[in-house]
Amino acid sequence: MSAVPLLLALPLGLLAGCSKPEPSAPAQASFTALASACTQFLAARQPHVRPSGPGEWTLTGYSPALVQPEVTRTESPVTPYVGKLVIKDNEAQAHAPTEAAAQTITLTPAHLLSNRTHTFIYSFDGQQWRWQNGQRLTKIPGKNDLMEAVTLPEVSATGPKGFAGCLPR
Repeated sequence: MSAVPLLLALPLGLLAGCSKPEPSAPAQASFTALASACTQFLAARQPHVRPSGPGEWTLTGYSPALVQPEVTRTESPVTPYVGKLVIKDNEAQAHAPTEAAAQTITLTPAHLLSNRTHTFIYSFDGQQWRWQNGQRLTKIPGKNDLMEAVTLPEVSATGPKGFAGCLPR
């Protein structure tokens, strides 16, 4: 056996021990359940009609959301895990002169208003997940991208714009 393959194998063996351990079963399982509840909540959203000005009504709807969960082990004994949900969806809008007319509209890709990416950060204290913060990146064709913080009251809203199903119970 040549010394060169042995010398190459040694650093690779040392690097294998440097990776962070996988999340614990309770942390991973409960975060997977949170992501599943979030996905189901977002899948149940229905288009909604609201007045948008004198003699105008707006129908707003959302595409099915792609929810991507991630759990990472930290070095902190207080917060041994952090979790992240990245939620991607599209927002579409159409306008009509009456509420009844707005309710009959079928939203299509031609009604696309924006592509949105919500990123929510959670911490796990060894017992339960807690929502920490969030942000929304909105991309509107022909306009500058908009990055904004999302507050807990916005996230906890149960209406069609809220994300209450994406909060730990």
